Amino acid sequence: MATAIVTEKDLRMFAMDRPELNTLVDSVRFGPEEIEQAMIRVVDRFNILAPPSSGYSVENFPSSSLLTLGVWGWLLRGAAIGEASNNFSYSVAGVQVNDRDKAEIFMNLGKLLWDEFIDTATQVKLMQSINKTYGNKPSEYRHRFF
Repeated sequence: MATAIVTEKDLRMFAMDRPELNTLVDSVRFGPEEIEQAMIRVVDRFNILAPPSSGYSVENFPSSSLLTLGVWGWLLRGAAIGEASNNFSYSVAGVQVNDRDKAEIFMNLGKLLWDEFIDTATQVKLMQSINKTYGNKPSEYRHRFF
């Protein structure tokens, strides 16, 4: 993959995904391959939002903050599936253990970020469509996203 407008480091900084902060995982939560695939999928989702476009890639996406929201929304919703499918409670000597019970938390966080991504992406696409039709007009979104 060519150089993206958002780096793996940028994404980890946003979510504070560092080994020293992930004491239960003792590593980063998502690997570089998962992050790269999420970036590709988020750009693809943006491109198929109405009106569809095919001009964007991870290298020329219109907003780094919008891509960051989308990537973390995508990753956390996917992680929720893994957590839910691997959830297993057990009890040993009266101690209840459930180390994979984060599905609901991941889904809620992922949905929150994904919904913000979709709402903002829809506004950006609308602005782009209006500008394409009527020419560039001043907009409060221009400085926010570009």
